[in-house]
Amino acid sequence: MLQLALSVLCSVLIANLLMLFNRKGKLDMLPVFLGNYFVASLFSFASLPKGGAEFQSFDLFFGILAGALFLGNFWVYQRSIVYNGLSLSVGVMRMAMIVPVLLGVLLFRERLSVFNQIGIFTGLIAFGLKANPRELHNLLWIIGLFAISGLTDASLKLYKEFGGGQEALFIYVVFSAAFGFTLLIILLGRIKVPISALLAGFALGIPNRLSTVFFLKGLDFVPAALAYPLVAVAIVLLGIISDLLFWKKQAGTKDLLLWALLLSSLLLLNL
Repeated sequence: MLQLALSVLCSVLIANLLMLFNRKGKLDMLPVFLGNYFVASLFSFASLPKGGAEFQSFDLFFGILAGALFLGNFWVYQRSIVYNGLSLSVGVMRMAMIVPVLLGVLLFRERLSVFNQIGIFTGLIAFGLKANPRELHNLLWIIGLFAISGLTDASLKLYKEFGGGQEALFIYVVFSAAFGFTLLIILLGRIKVPISALLAGFALGIPNRLSTVFFLKGLDFVPAALAYPLVAVAIVLLGIISDLLFWKKQAGTKDLLLWALLLSSLLLLNL
């Protein structure tokens, strides 16, 4: 459970860093991703076991696929924000955790108590409340966001079940592939790479890598059907708290109801 808590803290740190960077001026996200994945892959390489290890073909293929999904998820999320607004996009992305939950229950026969099931349902209600349906202007981007977010989350569980167990190598391939895909898109699109955006990405690289490392380790101790909703609910809950404490946002009646639902969901998921 400690590993999942650390993964949540890293994710919330990333969100607050992005908030801080955007307050200093709107960032072009592709250069940010480039810096982010460069540092994440660099530290992943430095963390490889000494003496090396042989890669299975599945690990290599699936690592590259997961890297493409990581980048694609970020890109679709950003496009959805443009067309459908922030609150709806965040709500839908968090609701996509139901995909790996169903994967764990239906494919890998993981069990959830009645309390856990109620907790997941309560969390979904909270995510739905966070989403503002009036912001919906492009249904295709919402469907795409739900699908790719669910698949990206599920990829870690699938590797855990079918991979060769060389997690350090897998994580290195994931972030290296994401870096390679990002660099290719930037070169083909002749996109400028401002130093400020690149440096912002450098700052995000370490917590981004650690959030993945901690989550993968957490799956050793907590079933995926429980780990995914726990992390999703905790991230949104701590995100609201950080908004109130650091960004001085005012809490309305809807925010208080959302906070109560998320807290209830978190408690039920831990029973």
